[in-house]
Amino acid sequence: MSQLILTAVVGTEPYFQDVSLEVSGDRLFCSGRLVDSFTPDLDLLLQSGDTVSINFEVDLVNAENDSVVAIADWEHRFVYSILEDEYSVYRSENDKATKFFNFDQAKNDLVRIENALFCRMRVMEDDQLYFLRLSAFMGEMDMPGITKKINLMSFWNRIRPIHISAPFLKRQLVL
Repeated sequence: MSQLILTAVVGTEPYFQDVSLEVSGDRLFCSGRLVDSFTPDLDLLLQSGDTVSINFEVDLVNAENDSVVAIADWEHRFVYSILEDEYSVYRSENDKATKFFNFDQAKNDLVRIENALFCRMRVMEDDQLYFLRLSAFMGEMDMPGITKKINLMSFWNRIRPIHISAPFLKRQLVL
């Protein structure tokens, strides 16, 4: 594994797809999926047994004055159990870990946000324009035998994927 980390990492540039907002009662829920986020080197790291985390941040921004009116963040953790030959994906937005026996299914779950409670509708004014800003990042992690922390963003060419929606009014969400 240390050989993998010490060589040049070939990264990818992930992006968000299928980003949506849904209203239920007075609550606003967010969904989306991070696409093109895995490389062969990252796949090896995911199968190493170490915990790999992806952090998601979502902001509801007033488009007229660029002020954030609501913010949420969620962490997704991936770990492979070598002894049990299974993958576990923990998603903080629902405080739930799901077990998988298929690597690709576990990876797909890691990069997906599904109907995550984001905020209440009352934070929005009726006549203001808003946009949604969704981003993701990976932090640093310790690797056995290596004294320096590994910056996992290297697998994403050190570029934080960001999705910015088209501006919308509050009433457009409930129609």
